[in-house]
Amino acid sequence: MPQLDIVHILMTYLWTWLSITLITLKIKTFTMTIKPKNNHSHRPDPTTPTLPWT
Repeated sequence: MPQLDIVHILMTYLWTWLSITLITLKIKTFTMTIKPKNNHSHRPDPTTPTLPWT
């Protein structure tokens, strides 16, 4: 049977790993649901009017 300090270190490591993993997953899902602030796909309106014969 392992000693108590080994068990404590292992439990602390697992708890920390689980916390970090869940936090990063939560951050990833949160950033995927947020819309981007700058909409780069929108083209600006042309400044010159299109000619009727083109």
